[in-house]
Amino acid sequence: MTALRLLLAAIIVYLPNQQLFRFEFTVKGLNVLNMLFLLSLLLMLAFKPKTRTPAPLKGPFCFFFTVLVWAFLVGIVSDPSEWVNDLTVLKNSIFYMLLFFLFYHGANDMKTVRFLFAVVLFVTFMASFQGLRQALDYGITTYNETRRVSAPFGWHYSNANRAAIFFVIFLPMFASVALFYRSKPLYRLVAAGCLALGVFVVFFTYSRQAYFILALVAFLLSVRRSLFIAAMIAVAVLTFESWAPETAVERVQSTTQQGADRPPRPDAEREQAFDESTESRFIIWSGAAQLFLERPWGIGLNHFKREIGAYVPQYRNMDAHNFYVLINTEAGFLGPVATLVLLFSLWRLGRRVEKVDDSPESRVLGVGFSMAVVAVVFGNIYGSRFLDGDVMGNFWILAGIVARYYTLVRETQAEAARATAPSAASPSRASAPPAWEAGSAGAK
Repeated sequence: MTALRLLLAAIIVYLPNQQLFRFEFTVKGLNVLNMLFLLSLLLMLAFKPKTRTPAPLKGPFCFFFTVLVWAFLVGIVSDPSEWVNDLTVLKNSIFYMLLFFLFYHGANDMKTVRFLFAVVLFVTFMASFQGLRQALDYGITTYNETRRVSAPFGWHYSNANRAAIFFVIFLPMFASVALFYRSKPLYRLVAAGCLALGVFVVFFTYSRQAYFILALVAFLLSVRRSLFIAAMIAVAVLTFESWAPETAVERVQSTTQQGADRPPRPDAEREQAFDESTESRFIIWSGAAQLFLERPWGIGLNHFKREIGAYVPQYRNMDAHNFYVLINTEAGFLGPVATLVLLFSLWRLGRRVEKVDDSPESRVLGVGFSMAVVAVVFGNIYGSRFLDGDVMGNFWILAGIVARYYTLVRETQAEAARATAPSAASPSRASAPPAWEAGSAGAK
């Protein structure tokens, strides 16, 4: 199924790099990604044998989809004025997550699983290379809010936070290969180089959230490998200002600033105020809390930007900058429940892959994917990227690949167990007569 593999690989490459491809269709609602998805699905239905093991995590995914549909219906009832846009948001939210099932059923053997996993890593490496080019073009010695790395999502600085979350989701896979793939020294060396490049690029996205997530994931991974390495990581984080790029240090320090509009006080008593970006989030979240208290069943999918201005006028038409706040406000109390159930199920999938057998490959995939889930969890606290297809699309693909790896290993183990089990039709050794009895019977 070479054609299917190439189509699936094309989806992985195209998803985060849509800014580089400017193909447009005259038919409204039709785009390159839809076409690749449909062609892959048709090939699978026409030529690929049916997958023996059903896709895992159907329950958590369906629960989350149901909550999204509920939020859409609530929005239609309360304000149907933009129902077409709301329906588009619903369609896109579900569509990108369906990539999990497409890739699960599309990867029919280990060769395809390994190939697609390699493509995911290659795309991450190429994004890092693009980011390095941007960083060097912008200059790495002076911090400028409008000169932040945003690769692979174009050159506009407004995409820098999206790029940062993209990197922190996929860099743990390189770290896992470098730390745990002991049987492949060359792979470990290449992965370590790609990881170093990616981390360097993340510094120049100037995303403080990404810095925190990288430090957390690095510590958790190092604990799994060696307590000595974990201690070194902890020391490196604590001494961040002595070795990190000066511009990154400046960005972190800008999180707090002296309250210029407050009465002057002695330095020891001076209050610290967050920068405008950080303080705006707290104000928006307080407005979201009022929305939730008024309508705990939800305000409607895609309605947050329309309604937050009534509670926080200075941030009219603004996003929640926190997916858990956003889904809680738009879908009601079931929103964060469904989100956390899905995230926990994905994390548990990584743990199951890690323990499915004793192979280095299983440990690499399991540990790396578990850490990617951790990055997704924390990456949606200071931003709302969970339903952003460009950022999360390859994560859902990676989840499908990892799930397929798990079921393929389990299927192989089941076949091996059946092959070694004694046949019911053949006599067991315990029921066979002893040799001396057979000799005696022959003499008689």
